Amino acid sequence: MKSHSHKRSQKGFTLIELMVAMGIAIIIMGMLVGITNVAMGAWQRSRAEVRASRQAKSMLDVMAKDLESLVIRSGNINEWIYAKTETTMPGNANDRSTNAAEFIFFSAATDRYNGGAGTAADKGGDVCTVSYKLAYQDPLEGLDNTNSTFVFYRQLVDPKPTFDTLLGKPDLKAAFTATAGNDKYETRITAGSNSEDAKYSFICENIYQYSITFRVDVTTVTGTTTLVKPVRVTLGENSTASTLRVYGDRIDTDAAVAAGGLTATNAEIKTGKVTGAEISITVLSDFGLNQMKSRKFADAEAKAKFLAEHSYEFSKSVDLPGM
Repeated sequence: MKSHSHKRSQKGFTLIELMVAMGIAIIIMGMLVGITNVAMGAWQRSRAEVRASRQAKSMLDVMAKDLESLVIRSGNINEWIYAKTETTMPGNANDRSTNAAEFIFFSAATDRYNGGAGTAADKGGDVCTVSYKLAYQDPLEGLDNTNSTFVFYRQLVDPKPTFDTLLGKPDLKAAFTATAGNDKYETRITAGSNSEDAKYSFICENIYQYSITFRVDVTTVTGTTTLVKPVRVTLGENSTASTLRVYGDRIDTDAAVAAGGLTATNAEIKTGKVTGAEISITVLSDFGLNQMKSRKFADAEAKAKFLAEHSYEFSKSVDLPGM
């Protein structure tokens, strides 16, 4: 009996089939890479926005809390609020903040005496002095170096030193920087500052700019009609004012408002009443900050476009206790 062996016919891929398969694989891989890039970009933007919102919340919540317990006493010539646009904006040679203000006022801060109110550390009183400042420096070293960023600081002066040296002064800024030329409270924010009662506390970083807008109720009398109108006084280089100081019997400012259908002369604002404040801030992403340090922009429009893509705007309004 004869056995017959049958060989199976073996067939491979042709060159054309291999090229088609490779082409399909390349297309699929390209689509996957594109989807991954989109997803990574969305994740990075989301991460940057979350970080920015955390920074903004830290700053706005602390400042709002201080403003909500603002202390002003009427019927005197003492100064209670000092707000002035910075003469030199924080920043490096390539870029500077577009707006920043020095802000000093009195507040019944709950974290006085390092949070020890009511304990043995409490030396009495509840009216503190609060100062806010934006600086450009390394938040750890306190110096301007390659790690510098826009840093927002708060300084709290406890009730006892506030009562001893700051309350009841007709010039709050002068009192704040007094004591034998030694900047007792407002020292330079550098590592060389050794004054124990002049330490600014770090709040957050990447705050590119912040502006303060005061709501002032202005009273006008026309014949027998008395009209109270709220006007907005914003501190800034290109805003309605560069300074606003509130005393127990008046407001001192260089503001004059003509916007949004409401107008008020400088004289009217000076006799008005501050009833609210709005803090507006711009927070840079980490990528945006790093690029701002070294990138050269063709013009102001290119810079504004870059900032719009890599920064986030936040604001918070606070009703202030009456004068």
